[in-house]
Amino acid sequence: MQAITFLKEIEQFQSPVLSFNDVIRIIGKSKEYSRVYIHRLKQKNIITEIEKGKYALSEEPFEIASNLVFPSYISFMGAYYIYGFTTQIPIIAQIVCQNPKKEMNIGNIKVNFISFKNKRIFGYKRERFRDKYIFIAEPEKAIIDSLYLPKYCPISESYEALENKELDINKLLEYGLRMNSIITLKRLGYLLELHGIDIYEKVKHKLNKRYDLLNPFMKTSKKNSSKWKLNINDVFE
Repeated sequence: MQAITFLKEIEQFQSPVLSFNDVIRIIGKSKEYSRVYIHRLKQKNIITEIEKGKYALSEEPFEIASNLVFPSYISFMGAYYIYGFTTQIPIIAQIVCQNPKKEMNIGNIKVNFISFKNKRIFGYKRERFRDKYIFIAEPEKAIIDSLYLPKYCPISESYEALENKELDINKLLEYGLRMNSIITLKRLGYLLELHGIDIYEKVKHKLNKRYDLLNPFMKTSKKNSSKWKLNINDVFE
């Protein structure tokens, strides 16, 4: 099969990532022939081998990264950028997945795979992104993920993301509860309160009496929220 015919055939694929078996099905040849065929495509820079047995035509890191393993989805700063919550161009693509996976480089972007327990992998969707499809957290889930693990997305970015008027507050609350993380609920409740939204009565039965840090990467301050049992060690303007 000529390369141009191959490219026309794979236009039917909505995923930017092809497996070795996908190539076999497309060209209708044996495994041995398919290996030689793939080698020729790689030599012509038509496809790139992302990892063993997986190939990509796209050079878009977010397209490729969110289609490498299933289930998985873009979250944290990458999702914030795609949704317009931040103007910071991410240099790392953070992909939530179930099983641990080594980080890799795709183009000029480093890809980190962040392992979640299966019960915390929810609230994501398949969405058109440029010419292909990606898997990405819903806006509300991206915020919840970021409050759950702020090492991957600064608390200040989540504070700004919560300014978005199109967010579904009920979904934020639902996802916050579903994460089964007390500190996530505390951070969510406090930040929403700064935006004039009070969810305390709906979550107080889930909270504890221990004081946690609003920002785990800053020193303890002298300011506490007795309501949310948080040490307020970060300031947002």
